[in-house]
Amino acid sequence: MATRTGIEKAALLLYSLPPESADKVLAALAPAHGERLRSELEKLRRSHAEHGNEEGWLRDVDEVVREFEELLRQTDAAPPAAPTAAPTPRQLAAYRPPSDPDISLPEESSLPPLPSDPVQALHTLPPELLTDVLQGEQAHTIALVLNDLPSEKAGEVLRQLTPEMRREVSVRLSRLSGSSPELLARIARALVQRSQALSGKRSDTSADAKYEKMASMLRCLEKAERMEVIAALEENEPETAGRIKELLYTFEDLLRVHDRSLQKLLSEIDSKTLSVALKGANESISEKLLANLSKRAREALKEEMEFVGMVPLPQVRQAQKMIVDVMQRLDQAGELMMSE
Repeated sequence: MATRTGIEKAALLLYSLPPESADKVLAALAPAHGERLRSELEKLRRSHAEHGNEEGWLRDVDEVVREFEELLRQTDAAPPAAPTAAPTPRQLAAYRPPSDPDISLPEESSLPPLPSDPVQALHTLPPELLTDVLQGEQAHTIALVLNDLPSEKAGEVLRQLTPEMRREVSVRLSRLSGSSPELLARIARALVQRSQALSGKRSDTSADAKYEKMASMLRCLEKAERMEVIAALEENEPETAGRIKELLYTFEDLLRVHDRSLQKLLSEIDSKTLSVALKGANESISEKLLANLSKRAREALKEEMEFVGMVPLPQVRQAQKMIVDVMQRLDQAGELMMSE
C-alpha cells in the first residue's frame, strides 16, 4: 500500500463500512474532525469510482485493518483509558454493524462458537439467509463474497438483491482479479456470526409455515369462496385470519390488477413509497405501474427514484408491503378488479 496519512487510513476504513455505519462514526466525532474526515471520505469515493482497481483497494483495506489490530493488541496491554465520546479503533474495526434496526447482534458469549473455517461455513448458508446477512453491506463486499461462492448459489443470491444493487455488484465482480484470503476470512467470520444471530430470531418458524400453506390453499379458491373462509376464520380464529390475510396478497399480484383498478390503487400511494417499492420490483411490474400513471406523474416518479438513490432491501420490502396492504383493503372492499 502506498504511504498514507492517518486521516487517509481512517477514511479508507470508514469507506469499507456500510454508509449508515460510517455516518454514525462521523456524527460521534468533534465537528472539525468529522468534517475533515468526511471531506477525505468523499475524495476517496470519487477516486475509487473513477479508477476502480478492486484488488488493490481490498489489499489496502486489509492492511489498514491489520494495523488497527496491531494497535489494539498494544492498547489492550495498557491501562484503560478514560471514556471518550469518539469511536475507538475496536468500534471502527468491528466491520459488522447490523443493517436492520430491528436486528441487533447478541453478545459474542451468547452465540455458538464460530467454526474454525468461517469461509466454508459461509458456503453452507442457504441463499435466502446469505442474502439477509449481506443486507447493508457495500457492493464491493458482496462482490467479494459472491466471487468465492459456487456459481449456482452466487447466482441465487444475486437474483435476490435489488435491481440497483445487482447492477453495482455485477460491475464490481467484473473488476475483481483476486482477493486476500485473510480479508475474506474476516468478512466471512462477521457474516457467519450475523447469520447465527438471525437464525436465533427465526427459531419459531413452524407457525409461519402453517400460515403460508393455508394462504397458498386459499389462493386456489374463487374470490367469493375465499372471503367466506376468511370470514369463518375471523369469527373463530381472529389471530390466524389476520396472519393469513397478510400472506394472501403479494407485490407480484399487482400484475393481476386491472388497469382502471390499478389507477385507483396508485392514487392512494404517495410518490416516495412508490419510488422505494419500485427499487426492488421486477421489470414487468415497473412497466405496468408506470404505464398507469399520467405522463406528468410518471416523470415525477422517475425523478423521485433518482433522488432516493440506493435503498436497503428492508426498506424496499416495507414500501412494497404498504402497497400490498392498500391492494388487500380495496380488494376485500370489492373496489378492485383482479384476474383470478
